[in-house]
Amino acid sequence: MESNPPQKKYKMFSNLEALSTALNNMAMIKLIHINDIDNDDMMQITVNNQNYLVAKINDRLYVTEDMCTHEDAELTMGCLSGTKVKCPLHGSYFDLTSGAALNEPAEDPIKIYKTSIKNNFLYIDE
Repeated sequence: MESNPPQKKYKMFSNLEALSTALNNMAMIKLIHINDIDNDDMMQITVNNQNYLVAKINDRLYVTEDMCTHEDAELTMGCLSGTKVKCPLHGSYFDLTSGAALNEPAEDPIKIYKTSIKNNFLYIDE
């Protein structure tokens, strides 16, 4: 007599919209309420032992990794100039819109995150 292998149980979705919503929520990380940061300011947010730089420029929110790609320096300890952040250690600037290193000594870009706002909270895709 053959025995049947155990059946795996999968969550079934009745429509594509429900599946899309479930997939979108899987990778979202909630950072801050949008009123927790002022315009022309930046702050460090730590979630799951990961530091993020959150900046608000002209009511637009940007999120990047908070570590210079040249040396181990937290970018939130530097200066914000429009959509550029200056590393406090050696003065490299990074573009918050693209992540690009704009001058030496840094050459590699910083990671930027896609953002979304839901119920006045800032989320990123990880």
